[in-house]
Amino acid sequence: MADSFQMDPRGLALLVAVSTSNSFILPTHQVNAFLLTPGGYKNKDYIKAGSGMTLLFLVVAVFMTYLFYI
Repeated sequence: MADSFQMDPRGLALLVAVSTSNSFILPTHQVNAFLLTPGGYKNKDYIKAGSGMTLLFLVVAVFMTYLFYI
């Protein structure tokens, strides 16, 4: 896919690798799941707070990958 857009495939591979650590929306990480019940949080709380964090994370990740690899 990178070749069809004349891009460096290493940059796209790095973007995929970094983006897999994005787990702000649902409590899929052990620490988030550990705090879910004692903190009285619901999934909608994670969705509300995590949506902004996910958007910010993706913008920064794409920009940094673009800056260094394109």
